Amino acid sequence: MYYLKIFVKSFLSLFAIMRVTGMSTKNPCSIILFFILLYVFAKLHSDHVEGHIISGDMTLSTILSALFCIFTLSAQYPVILGSTTSRLFCSAILLLTGMGLLLIYYYLSICFLQNAANLKLIGSGYSYAWIPFLTFLICLLCWLPYFLYEFPGVMTPDSINQYAQVIGAYELSNHHSVVHTALIGIFYNIGQSLTADPHTGLALYTIAQMLFMAYVAGYVVRTLQKANVIMPVLIAAICFYALIPYHGMYVVTIWKDIPFAGCMTLFAAALTRFLLRGSFAASSDAIPKLKCSEYFTLLLPYTIAGILLCLLRSNGWYALVLSVPFILFTYRKWFRVMLPVNLIVLLLALFVKYPVMHVYEIRQADYVESLSIPVQQIARVVANGESLTENETEFLGQIMDLEQAAALYQPDVSDNIKKLIRPNSDFLESHKTAFFKVWFSIGTMHPKTYFDAYVAQTKGYWYPDVDCEVGLADGIYPNEFGLTWQPVIRGPVIIKIKEILFKLPEMIPLYGMLWSMGLILWAILLFAALGLRQGRPASALICLPFVLLIATLCIATPVANEFRYAYAAFYALPLLILSPFIHGFGRSAG
Repeated sequence: MYYLKIFVKSFLSLFAIMRVTGMSTKNPCSIILFFILLYVFAKLHSDHVEGHIISGDMTLSTILSALFCIFTLSAQYPVILGSTTSRLFCSAILLLTGMGLLLIYYYLSICFLQNAANLKLIGSGYSYAWIPFLTFLICLLCWLPYFLYEFPGVMTPDSINQYAQVIGAYELSNHHSVVHTALIGIFYNIGQSLTADPHTGLALYTIAQMLFMAYVAGYVVRTLQKANVIMPVLIAAICFYALIPYHGMYVVTIWKDIPFAGCMTLFAAALTRFLLRGSFAASSDAIPKLKCSEYFTLLLPYTIAGILLCLLRSNGWYALVLSVPFILFTYRKWFRVMLPVNLIVLLLALFVKYPVMHVYEIRQADYVESLSIPVQQIARVVANGESLTENETEFLGQIMDLEQAAALYQPDVSDNIKKLIRPNSDFLESHKTAFFKVWFSIGTMHPKTYFDAYVAQTKGYWYPDVDCEVGLADGIYPNEFGLTWQPVIRGPVIIKIKEILFKLPEMIPLYGMLWSMGLILWAILLFAALGLRQGRPASALICLPFVLLIATLCIATPVANEFRYAYAAFYALPLLILSPFIHGFGRSAG
């Protein structure tokens, strides 16, 4: 019976791997893989391994394996099924593949939770106060070539739209965060007063953004020092910020997503510092009182980052609002500090979002913007030429031209369909209930099409093996305002170096994983589970805002596989990786 169990598990796992990867049943590598699986499962069923599995490991691994299995089946089912059309055979293949994937992910999760818990990443760290300043300077030095090449900064159509609002050519709109537009405007006006050249102001904004992101990197490193993280890990964190190409490229790009990523990372680092003060002390009296310096090194960064987190991106607001109840519960023994601080963050954000913007008549993002996924699902049904009832056709005809919808539909971008709908947005907004009834009724008739549309629009955020374009934007895009790309360093050698830097992830195993949004989500879930496994919910809490951020993208993303939307999770990666190992009462140094 023991050998039969190992054989069945090995066969199901092999079946799953072959279906997901598209490996032929005649491929000789399948025999090698089968014997490897037999060996692995024999080891996994030894007393040495099974004796260390606790109930918490099994529960967490079951949840994680179920999630990863669903993600894989959803993203890869066309490959898994191949040319099979019979419903019976399709169901059997999906069932067997699912069973194999569950086994693989379950035991991988078990191994991760058991082995990662034994890593010694805390202890014998260096508390030298100059290390964060060195981090700041190294980051700026490594990012400088990107700035000189992209001078005065990368500006895509979104950036140019904000510039047009700054100079008054376009009406102010919160579609692209008006707070971010105001920040650009501040530096633009400074530049105008100095040289009367708009490029000077834009360069000043880019420099300020670089300084802020370098400060955040230094703040993260200082936080890790306070957690007593070992020196090799600190060095790895510094190298991560300074040397990974997408950091250098993004810090010189004029997008709201970049300071948003910095603010979210700063918020998570400040939350980590709250943990280091002892969230699980026996009583609130045992938690050290705030030092005067901590009002500036802890409360102020937490508050400012939290407010900007809410104002720079609308999904940042939702991620924070949903996180606050968990924060207050986790830090309930320090309620007298945490409640007023979080209330200040939420109330000030609300004050700016509503009364201030109302007074200045700042136009908000239109209703259509929030319907990216539903309208994409409907458009896919139309594009596929699938049947609609007379009432559905009549209603949809009042919000879009159905013939154009079929021609304009793109599986990974909703912009075309939203532009088609916008002339009729008033009708749509006044018939919200009717729209969702029609959307639901179409979905009940065409569930597979809706599912395919959803996967095409979102899978880059939850499945690792999805290509996404990073760092391809260069200079200033063509515009009507006289802005031009003015590189300080240039030439074919510079272009070739940049090209190689951004192609390396496609060629180097493991390194390419640092560029995968889907893998980042899986990693965050694993780190959160590890924190819970070790009885540290406050450590898992550090991961929560980032999970919620990616969840909002899965609900309303306008573009599939847009790296900058999830960039905050990448910038905070050193914190997220180390969060399960950090516990209360770290160093008290500021």
